[in-house]
Amino acid sequence: EESVAAPATPEAADRSLESLRMATNPVADDEPVQTLGDLDDPGQWAMQLAFTREGAGVSRIPYSNIWQTAAARRQAAEYFAARQRGDTDGYSLPAPDDRYVLLNEHPVSWVNAEGERRERTISILSARSIAINGTTLDLTVAAHWTQPKPGSFTATVLNGDDEPVARIHRTWELGSGYDITLSQSFENLTRNPMEIVWAQYGPPSLIPDRSRYMDRRRFRFGYEYPESFDPNHVADVIAEGDMVMELTDASDLEQNQFWPNDLSEAEGYTLSWFASTNRYFGMAVHPVLGPDGRGSRSLTPLVESIGKWVQGTEEDRLIFSTLISPSIEVAPGATHDLSMGVFAGPLDRELLEDDQPYAALNMRGLILYQMSAFCAICTFQWLADILIVVLAFLDAYILFDWGLAIIGLVVIVRTLMHPITKKSQVGMQRFTRKMGKLKPQMEKINQKYKDDPKRKQQEQMKLMQANGVNPLQMLGCLPLFLQMPIWIALYAVLYFAFELRQEPAFWGVFQTLWDWPFLADLSSPDHFFAEFKEPKSFLIWNLTGINLLPILLGVLFFLQQKYMSPPSTTMTPEQEAQQKIMRIMMIFLFPLMLYSAPSGLTLYILTSSSIGIIESRHIRRQVDREDEDTEVVERPTPAKKKTKDPQGRAYAKMLERRKAEAKQKQSKSFKKRK
Repeated sequence: EESVAAPATPEAADRSLESLRMATNPVADDEPVQTLGDLDDPGQWAMQLAFTREGAGVSRIPYSNIWQTAAARRQAAEYFAARQRGDTDGYSLPAPDDRYVLLNEHPVSWVNAEGERRERTISILSARSIAINGTTLDLTVAAHWTQPKPGSFTATVLNGDDEPVARIHRTWELGSGYDITLSQSFENLTRNPMEIVWAQYGPPSLIPDRSRYMDRRRFRFGYEYPESFDPNHVADVIAEGDMVMELTDASDLEQNQFWPNDLSEAEGYTLSWFASTNRYFGMAVHPVLGPDGRGSRSLTPLVESIGKWVQGTEEDRLIFSTLISPSIEVAPGATHDLSMGVFAGPLDRELLEDDQPYAALNMRGLILYQMSAFCAICTFQWLADILIVVLAFLDAYILFDWGLAIIGLVVIVRTLMHPITKKSQVGMQRFTRKMGKLKPQMEKINQKYKDDPKRKQQEQMKLMQANGVNPLQMLGCLPLFLQMPIWIALYAVLYFAFELRQEPAFWGVFQTLWDWPFLADLSSPDHFFAEFKEPKSFLIWNLTGINLLPILLGVLFFLQQKYMSPPSTTMTPEQEAQQKIMRIMMIFLFPLMLYSAPSGLTLYILTSSSIGIIESRHIRRQVDREDEDTEVVERPTPAKKKTKDPQGRAYAKMLERRKAEAKQKQSKSFKKRK
């Protein structure tokens, strides 16, 4: 791609491009860290950028009013409220370590081709190298850059005669939100054309969330359709859930690049943005658009490929990305623009849907309510989107509390499911009771036809039909199966929704009255007994405290099975043993799996199960009142009256079909004997 020619500067001259090197500048050991943004003024600044001359990048990105824990968030809110009143006596901000930090610079080490161990500190989105006419120059060295003011860097390229032949400018601009403008350019100071390739570090893997118990860090892509399909670029940027690379997949050492990937090459997609996300936050590089979201949505003029570099072990693994430009021709005396936008903020639904440039780039696609690639099949994104909208509506307009909104969602779901649940439980109760009455006759049939399984099955079905016993009316586990997608989608919503991060239940009454961490954060475990200062690893869990709700869930499951399950009158000993094992697993394994789950999810399941017990008791009483004692028909006669029940009709048709098949086989057998 050719750069736009600019008027030649007075310095532009006929200078040699041989023996190129970077100009060096002194670096003081006690050089102060320069920053943009004030952490004590969250109304003006959402975050702070601390700069380093190593690669003219950023060494640290802390937020001004986003905190590690719910307790730190409450303390900060009290301090800012007191400061607003003009009296901060007795109030203070949390410790600096309690601030949420999106990224830090990382020291890395490696062994080069000569077997030498090398070390370097990689700063955030720092410049890596510039290739000029085939000569590659290292831009990661601090001495190669000057910083005349915070966030503004300049590097100069010299030739063998120590004459300046090019300048590189990098300027960071921080607004009031979460978008950063990285203005960068390459200036040709000679009268000779230059062929350059620009390389810089892109978004790396982010810091994992403190209260996680699964590492859900990902790399995401925004695509544009090829010119042949969408020449006017009117279609939305594509950012579907399957366009995601989990950290475990990105750690594959055999793959050394993120872009282009198999999907982009197969479909001809071009790159619009590239991002790294964790549970609640993301960093993305994207094209610079106007305030109204207008402009080119393609990053292709700046990024031809994205390489990756995996560092560290499985516990502290880091993945760095490198953005590499296409070959660019810079005319004599011209300046080529390499600027890009950077999003560095929370995965907030309203922010990414409504604000520019995120809306124009469809960066709402960064939000993915999905626990893992394995659960992608059973996690319906449309269902998760509906759940978060319903929860947000209940919280904002009706109940004004996220905990009550979750309980309200339970009521809505149970109400919608009640007709199916009732039909299933009524059918199950009546089937179980009738089968109990038929047990003596069933045993007689078993004894009489024990050597003829087919005839035994036919006689059993005749007996059941004559006594109005229809197993299809039970609906079995249908209500549970219908609720499972809701549970899975809700699990993902409560785990990933930034709206619920550090939101308390019941208006924070436990924290206000007793400074108690119980249900202080619906996206974390309930911390009924204690909250740990630092998370503790135990087997597969990342423990942040000692919890109560999963234990109550196990007790509730035990009571539900003990008092609400109908007696099993037709099970074999083997089936009863299997059911016993399943009950034990339900009581112990399920709560154990949910021990470190978001307390909002355990609150949902606990409330739903409690309502289910009450609902079951009510249905059982109703069945007791409606059922009349019926006599068992030992010698059934075919019923001429057609049942109105569609399931009953299906059951009767199935019996008739089996009778016809049996007669047909008997007829064929008789003809053969003849």
